[in-house]
Amino acid sequence: MKAKVTILFFATILTQLFMACCDCPDTNEIQYKFEYATAYNLDNSGEFPVVSESPILKNAYGIRLQIGLRQVSVQDRKHFSLFNQAYAVCCICGPDTIISPRDTITSLTVTTTARFDNGHAEGSDVTDMFKVLKYNKYIDVDSVVANPAFYHKRTETTFLEMYLLTPPDQPGQHSFQVDIALSNNTHLFATTKPIELK
Repeated sequence: MKAKVTILFFATILTQLFMACCDCPDTNEIQYKFEYATAYNLDNSGEFPVVSESPILKNAYGIRLQIGLRQVSVQDRKHFSLFNQAYAVCCICGPDTIISPRDTITSLTVTTTARFDNGHAEGSDVTDMFKVLKYNKYIDVDSVVANPAFYHKRTETTFLEMYLLTPPDQPGQHSFQVDIALSNNTHLFATTKPIELK
């Protein structure tokens, strides 16, 4: 009888030890929502882009878009084990925390609040004239917000810098409105302060 109890005891220990090596801890899932948007004028004429309210060269203009995020849920699933997961040295576990959006951005539109050029009157969509710099290459704004990596955030705000690659035909005062359409059929709006593009 003692031999059976001893074998059963060691079998239980070995089973737990095996599971500790192959059972990763559960992942905490955090969801956030897009809360607000703010748009700033960006001067890209120097070594680094800076937010500015002073006149900016029209071919060095950009928009820094700040998007605020708010946590809406946390799922913290814990499980029981006789052994600490620190002993699970033989397995490759995923991240402890996954941060994902409750909703995604379906489109991002930039409109001009003043005449831009002969083909773009006040209120025209000028999104195609802006690009985002990623890995030393300019890419479309839509490509950025469609990329799943854009949504893996660990901060309360995210930034998107868009550079005007096609400047207006004439110097003058300009302002731009950014419309962020979300998958829950809501919109976030942000408008830059009027600025002189010279």
